[in-house]
Amino acid sequence: MPRSPSINLALLLSRGIVALIFLWHGVPKAVDWPAAMDKFVGFGLPGFLGPVTGIVEVMAATMLLLGVGHRVAAGILMAVIAGAIATVQIPGGVTAALERDLLILVATFLLWVVGPGAFGFRAREATER
Repeated sequence: MPRSPSINLALLLSRGIVALIFLWHGVPKAVDWPAAMDKFVGFGLPGFLGPVTGIVEVMAATMLLLGVGHRVAAGILMAVIAGAIATVQIPGGVTAALERDLLILVATFLLWVVGPGAFGFRAREATER
């Protein structure tokens, strides 16, 4: 059953905002490997995870933005944000950053469940399943 234009617009905006957030945080890690490595070591994580996480964030966020492989992309991004919550935010206590990351996790989960909407390269296939 086709979705209403307002629901498709809401899904497009949600995809766009979630993707831009991950791109905003992922591009610096994907581009500046020494800084990403230092940051992850500061969190008590292996340094190599910094650039790897950045590259994964950029790739998955781009897929989500374009509506290509949205379930895979959203699943990957859920794993990334869940990792950030578990390793960085929860140890820091209840802060605005934890609240933000929980909202990102829920928004990404909703996109994973509901799909990309009508505005995406593979949207028709996704909504017909």
